[in-house]
Amino acid sequence: MINTWVRHLVFFVLFCLWALPVTPQEAQQTRVALNEDARQLLAAIESAHPDPYTSGGGRIAFHRRFHEILAKIPADGMTVPEFYRLLLPFVASVGDGHTAIRLPRSSSSTPTGLPLRFGIVEESMIVQNEISLDNESLLGGRLCSLEGIGFAELIKRQNRLRGIENIYGTLALLCRSLLSRESLGALLPEWNGRDRLLCELLLADGRRHEFSIPLDVKTEAKADFPKSRLTMPALERSDVAFRFLDRNKETALLAVKDMMAYREGCEGWLTEGFSEAAELIGAAYARFHPGVAPKDPRQALQGIPSATETFRDLVLAMKAAKTRNLIVDLRGNGGGNGYMCWMLLYFLYGDRAMKEFGEGYSIPRYSDLYFQLYTEASLEEINKGRDVPLEKGDFDFQEEERYRTRQGTEENESEIAKSPTFMAVYRSGRFNGIYTPKTVVVLCSPLTYSSGFNLMTVLSQKGATIVGTPSAQPGNNFGDSLILQLKNTGIQAFVAFKQIVSFPDDPDKGRFFPIDHPLTYAKLASYGFDPNAELLLALEVIASGTNKRP
Repeated sequence: MINTWVRHLVFFVLFCLWALPVTPQEAQQTRVALNEDARQLLAAIESAHPDPYTSGGGRIAFHRRFHEILAKIPADGMTVPEFYRLLLPFVASVGDGHTAIRLPRSSSSTPTGLPLRFGIVEESMIVQNEISLDNESLLGGRLCSLEGIGFAELIKRQNRLRGIENIYGTLALLCRSLLSRESLGALLPEWNGRDRLLCELLLADGRRHEFSIPLDVKTEAKADFPKSRLTMPALERSDVAFRFLDRNKETALLAVKDMMAYREGCEGWLTEGFSEAAELIGAAYARFHPGVAPKDPRQALQGIPSATETFRDLVLAMKAAKTRNLIVDLRGNGGGNGYMCWMLLYFLYGDRAMKEFGEGYSIPRYSDLYFQLYTEASLEEINKGRDVPLEKGDFDFQEEERYRTRQGTEENESEIAKSPTFMAVYRSGRFNGIYTPKTVVVLCSPLTYSSGFNLMTVLSQKGATIVGTPSAQPGNNFGDSLILQLKNTGIQAFVAFKQIVSFPDDPDKGRFFPIDHPLTYAKLASYGFDPNAELLLALEVIASGTNKRP
């Protein structure tokens, strides 16, 4: 059911956790304190995760790795970054993109990593920014090695540092790993933190060349990306915006940057009683307003942009112009709150499509950590109407049973009711699937993840064509993250607590969601490495009449 997606809080988990710059904490932690934190992490994973053993070879192998961690803590202790690096392979062995750790944050800045900004095309990492070294343009260069370590080995090393389900996730994480010295040090212990890094590229003209790249390149150079021939929707005032791409308004472009900072999703978290709701609402408010957010979350909600208003304006404008094509840009959308999936279904396809849509199910596990974070939830409430009551630590198979018997519409309706902003428009009945364009195309990238991925698959099932590069997320995975902080080191941990089965009847799609029209390196080069190459390809597909799935 769609409520599989409502609580996705993994917007930052996959691609922002371990690779972003952090301030090293040099203070030594005692062995006793580190042992305590390690066991706190172990207990959280074993009690909350649906199955932390299978990917790493079973329960005994899992505990063997944990024992090895304890044995490697020196008698005089370690610094927090050292302990963090020690934990990384253990957490990575769980093997899912929603279970991870990150270092505590600091307001101080840290030395930067590579000044190159890589993207992913096919199964390669491509330089996206315009930097010249040794009189050579690096734009479009494909990564071959770092410090003499070949690309294939870099991928293996990345997998040992961070759990992930497919090659596109590994590549996305590797791109981020190159952005800070902390993560470069974990990836390349032979580098030793020097101020230059040897980087071998296969240049756009086909020549291989090794560059000694300084890590103190000015910030302006890093941000020097080629100018796109296309104008994108303005996203300064909202993460959800649209514009028409032609004078006749035949093609509209809807950009959904992410799904964390929109009013309806935040209302859903507040309604659900999620313990972090006030903090998330404050962060969403701060995205669009200077100063401190109102203390009252309900007051802050009014300052958060509404996706309902954007979708309403979009369908009214498309109907007035008789727009034929809608392109939905989900590139880089790492997720947030999946409530938006229902909303867009309603505006484009109507009430029935919204209520009846069911793309699989989830199997949550109820742990102490779950109830600490979802304060409105209780076993007493969960067990209402059940013949066999659940206890802490149990798995909840109710969604699967409803899916198998094709039930659950009433539950969908209760989930839909969690946003007053959307419900006010919904109850009016004025926008019940009032306009559906002939063609819908969705742009995807490896960073289209979690609820962003779910929005893509929702539209795909309604007939949308998918263009771009595959997502890092499989449809069948472990998802949703419970958050905790280790007592002594302050390291944050994220533990998946659901098995999500989006495609129970199509396991191949569950492992790897297919792209109808992939962006190739040759096509990217033909567009001059335009940062909106996926959109150019989508327009080409629409113009050629091949927008239907091959």
